[in-house]
Amino acid sequence: MRGLVLVALVGLVGMAGCGAHPAPHGALVASSARLPPPPSIDPGVRGASYLTAVAAQLQSRWGDFLEDCRLRLPRAHPLNVTTLAATFDLAIAGDGRIAARTQVETSGNGDFDTAAADVLADASPLPAPPAELVSDDELVHLRWQFARDRRQAGPADARVLAIELPLAAVIDGLLGRGELARAAKRIAAAPATGPDRTAAAERVMIAALREALASPNGAARRTAVEACGRARVHELAVAVRAQLAATADPELRVAAIHAVGALGDRAAAPALLVALRDDLAQHAPIALARVAALVAIGHAPDAAEAVRAVLDGGPNATALAALALTPIPALADKLTTWAGHGDTATRAAVCAALPAALPGATPADAVALIVRGLRDADATVRATCADAAAREDRARPDAATLKRLHELARDRDRSVRARAVAALGVLDPAHPVHAAGDPAPEVRAASAATATADELQALVNDREPDVRAAGMIALAARGDRVHDAAARAAGDPSPAERRVAIAMVDDAQLLARLAGDDSPEVATAALVRLAGLQGRAALTAPLLERLAAAPAGSPERARIALAWLLAP
Repeated sequence: MRGLVLVALVGLVGMAGCGAHPAPHGALVASSARLPPPPSIDPGVRGASYLTAVAAQLQSRWGDFLEDCRLRLPRAHPLNVTTLAATFDLAIAGDGRIAARTQVETSGNGDFDTAAADVLADASPLPAPPAELVSDDELVHLRWQFARDRRQAGPADARVLAIELPLAAVIDGLLGRGELARAAKRIAAAPATGPDRTAAAERVMIAALREALASPNGAARRTAVEACGRARVHELAVAVRAQLAATADPELRVAAIHAVGALGDRAAAPALLVALRDDLAQHAPIALARVAALVAIGHAPDAAEAVRAVLDGGPNATALAALALTPIPALADKLTTWAGHGDTATRAAVCAALPAALPGATPADAVALIVRGLRDADATVRATCADAAAREDRARPDAATLKRLHELARDRDRSVRARAVAALGVLDPAHPVHAAGDPAPEVRAASAATATADELQALVNDREPDVRAAGMIALAARGDRVHDAAARAAGDPSPAERRVAIAMVDDAQLLARLAGDDSPEVATAALVRLAGLQGRAALTAPLLERLAAAPAGSPERARIALAWLLAP
């Protein structure tokens, strides 16, 4: 080693300069006691295990140099002064190669400093560093001391340095290389008051949604699509639009359709129209979602044209229901005919479109068709028309409608009773139907909006989860003892009940627990609620840490991104 060669030379000069007598050939006389091993590093120090590994490689060489000085040079020689210490900053590449070396403190002895530099040159490459120690410049930076006393080149005084570059450029580089977790951790560690922190966090959250949209996990794609729509992530409109044709999953397709509508993505119109007529004939939920999205992005005439083309061939239940979204005044006469003479599905579908489907007619015309449907012999038609009645002008409810709804609240069919009770709760709350004791759970749930205080307490303790959920919603609307009931409901076995309770819970610990719920809907709602209560600034770091720890392309990452993007 070059350092040892140097020692041999300076040793001879040093001994001669000091007037010492060389030892007999082959004999070495120690000038001082052997140094003990250098102290170990505090395991709590950042990168302690890596520093220990590097020390194992440097210390053996440096120890040989110090031992050579002890044996070959007199005690008074400048290289045996125990206060000597030289410090270097090292930049370590991913393969362990020392990419740069800078001396930051000199010992005052050029030979000593040169020996330390030679040890570093001979030791490269060092052990490959772990990714968590990498600085913004993609190198690991160490500060290392070479001492003449017991510290030697041990790890105890070594440190990992953090080199920080402008945050925006660092995050763009990490995201460009697909290192989403590292980008999230880097922002989480940045000062909360940093000027670029919020913008950088937003880029990471959007990148998490983009990653989920490309995931093979269908649940992750659905969560990401819904998040893009709810948070209005226009940057991902093209990726969301691609889901319209890229999936056979009907739930994902419907979610994507709703999202492009929420994003106002006018470029999605051709993809929405391409299968609309077929869906109107075969896939009602998808067809109605397509029509709603087309209306939302300003293509209502195109949607109406497709609906009319289907109805020109005769009544179609889905196309009729679509008239509530895109009315066609020219079909008013046909609606009246179909409401009186069509089959059961057609009569019900006419009511499903009312009163919006008759925009050019007088309100009385729509009311007359609804009342006719309320008297239909078929329970499905009566129930659907009760829903239509609830959409009438609540400021001036029609007397005939109210009379018939009160009659239907005692109908033999449970669905009809439930829909009539719900409609009366909207149109005639001053004369509620007390149905908290009805044997049908859907009727009890419908009665919650106008239940008395005692009835409401019975409903929130009902044996059926949907009834309990309806009771909770009504309780929250009144503000009566909502906190205790919500805390209890948050632990309910029913996901529907837990989901309802979340909107009323303000306990951060409880919400954090629910954010890990087995139900995706509950987990998402809890995380969004928690972010809404605590605010974006308070939750940026913990959400980023949580995102970094979550699996790549997972629903969890998409939920975290949604919560952050919606937070105030």
